[in-house]
Amino acid sequence: MGLDAVNDRDQNPSFLTMIGLVALIVAVVILVFFGIGYLFGRVFL
Repeated sequence: MGLDAVNDRDQNPSFLTMIGLVALIVAVVILVFFGIGYLFGRVFL
């Protein structure tokens, strides 16, 4: 039982880090596509 408690404590920061990393990747992808759309709009419109 002691090992399970240690594993649970070790998994929580990595889980939050994974959520933060996914959120960061999603934000970067949104900004990149927004920038591409802005540039196409400036060039072709």
